Amino acid sequence: MKALSVNLDQKRKGTYYSDRMHRILSVCQDCGLLWHDERVTYRNGQTEIRRVDDIQPTDQVLVTPHYEKYGLRVNPRVLPRLRSMASQFAYALNVPSAAVEVDGNIVYVRVPRPEEEGGGVVLFEHAWAIAPDIPRGSVLLGVDEDRHQLVLDLTSPSNVHAAVIGMTGSGKSTLMRTMILSAEMIGGVKVALFDPSDGFRPLSGHPSVWRGGLFKSAEDCERGLEALASSIGRGMNELTFVFVDEVPELIMRRPAIRDYLARLAQAGRHAGIHLILGAQHPLASELGPMTMRNIPVRLVGRVADRSAAYNATGRSDTNAESLRGKGDFIVVNGSTLQHFQAAYASPKLLAEWARRYPPREPRVPPRPVQARAIQHLAPASGFGSRGVGGRPLDDIPDFVVREIQRYIREHGRPPSSNWIYRLTKETLPTGGFNRDKARRAMAAAGAAFAAPIETSTPEEVA
Repeated sequence: MKALSVNLDQKRKGTYYSDRMHRILSVCQDCGLLWHDERVTYRNGQTEIRRVDDIQPTDQVLVTPHYEKYGLRVNPRVLPRLRSMASQFAYALNVPSAAVEVDGNIVYVRVPRPEEEGGGVVLFEHAWAIAPDIPRGSVLLGVDEDRHQLVLDLTSPSNVHAAVIGMTGSGKSTLMRTMILSAEMIGGVKVALFDPSDGFRPLSGHPSVWRGGLFKSAEDCERGLEALASSIGRGMNELTFVFVDEVPELIMRRPAIRDYLARLAQAGRHAGIHLILGAQHPLASELGPMTMRNIPVRLVGRVADRSAAYNATGRSDTNAESLRGKGDFIVVNGSTLQHFQAAYASPKLLAEWARRYPPREPRVPPRPVQARAIQHLAPASGFGSRGVGGRPLDDIPDFVVREIQRYIREHGRPPSSNWIYRLTKETLPTGGFNRDKARRAMAAAGAAFAAPIETSTPEEVA
């Protein structure tokens, strides 16, 4: 251990890191993991007891903006027990939390640094300057623990879509703005922006922004995502990055958005469309497990607890609940797990970008409301046709027809029979319509939609 202390002292200041490594090894010794006795029997019948080291320290400590990483070489026989000792290490080192991670043949004890020592902020300009020639189809994330630039290649078959998950203060929106800004600076792609919180507005005026601006209201977001989903299969394979923040809020206000996102996640790659979804908590409950399986990349910041960390990453060993926030993230893709510090686009940089490319309102695509409403009805109702058999439609009051038409225009689907029953019960002296009469009322309302149906052309979608 003396050689270790000298070696560490040569690489780091004072004996601070050596003292912490000694404490880690003391915990391992107290728990009976540092070494074990092994009996060796020779051919001549003699036996010998040898002491075998199960845990040996490496000769350096890795220091990142947020953490110190103490490396150990570990015998596989004690590895399972060692991975469960994070709380013991935290207690011995007098820190709020610690984590045990396996990286190749080295096991690291990750210890958080004091806030005043590890500033941790990495400016967008500094991260970009490390390697400014980022290829088309990639976006900048930040820097990894070795201070190398970290980018995400969304055109790779294993990285087709991504989800950015983190609670308030994690840096989720900061990371998404960094990704958007880098995509606009790299060029060669369309960038579609959907954000009810208006956080993407400074970046919404660039010429590469799809349909010219930021979609903010839930209704406009629904129309835009519907147009993107409808463009799949039309031969429009222009590379498009779709950034959608606050996904749970949008789905709560417009449930149809769930279906459009599922369609884009399933088949968007073949049309050159790649999703980047943002949320403050795991998305499986909103999007469903099938859709989440089509989103392989998870960029996870600080989450509430271990359960949320598992739901966000699909793994139990990420320790995402112990992340520091303020841009401290992990990227998870299958068996790959990597820590990184998200690049920070400062308000000054965003203001300069907005001054250069003033934000604009989007060209909201028209919505084929009537077509979908007519196809949704059962054929037996004869909706939209005057030539159906049955009782005449003259006994349907005009105001009922107008109310049904207004409902279809606002909601994009026909009302239920119960809705028509409640409407007519409150307004007609004869009482509410039964199911048969409600269907005939919808048939009368459908006659107004017999004209050519408004749809989105490929030019309008682009």
